[in-house]
Amino acid sequence: MSILKQNLPVQIVPIEDNEEGLKYQGILENLEAQYIQIKMGEDFFRFNSSDSIQVEFTMGNYNFRFDSQVLMKANPIIQVKKPSTIHKKQIRKSHRLKTDQRISFTMWTEGGRYEATMTDLSTVGIKMISEKQLQKNTLISLNVFFPGESLRFICQGLVMWCRTTQESDLFFESGVKFTTLSIETMKKVDRYIKEKIHLNKS
Repeated sequence: MSILKQNLPVQIVPIEDNEEGLKYQGILENLEAQYIQIKMGEDFFRFNSSDSIQVEFTMGNYNFRFDSQVLMKANPIIQVKKPSTIHKKQIRKSHRLKTDQRISFTMWTEGGRYEATMTDLSTVGIKMISEKQLQKNTLISLNVFFPGESLRFICQGLVMWCRTTQESDLFFESGVKFTTLSIETMKKVDRYIKEKIHLNKS
C-alpha cells in the first residue's frame, strides 16, 4: 500500500448516476489503518451524491485506479475505504494537435489567474508556455477555449514537467496531464483533434 502517500493528487469518479464520467479533484491528506482521508474541492459536495466511487491517480507513465466506498463526508474532507487491490495501466499515446492558442489557468490551492499559450493538445493533456514557473506535481485548473469553435472545457490538470524555453529563460514550457476531464468531454476533444488533423492533411 506504499504507493498511496500524503499529498498525492487523486480523482474521485462516482460510479452511480454518472453517465458523463465526471471526475472530481482531491488530495490525499492522511492514511489510516482502515480508511484514506482525502481533501476535496467544493464541486464534489455540491453535485455528487454517490458513495460508490472509483479513485484514480497518476505516477510516471502509469494510471492507477481502485474501487472504494465513501465512509464519511465533512466538507472539505471525505474518508474512503482502503483498497485491497489497485489496478495499474500504462498511459496510452494519443493523437496530438499542434496549436497556438491562448488559455488561462489558476493554481488549484491558491488564488491568482495566469495566461499561457497552449502549443499542443491531446486527449491526455497539453503543452503550454507561460511566464509562471510550475513545480512538478502541481495541480492547476485549466480554462481551454477556441474562439469561433465548438470546443471549450474547464478541468484540473497535473504538471508532469516544467522547463525554461529554448528561446528565453523568462518563459516556461510545461506538460500538463488532464485529471478531471470527463469521458464525454474527452470524446469531444478527440473528435476536434481528428477533424483538425484531417483538415490540415487535405
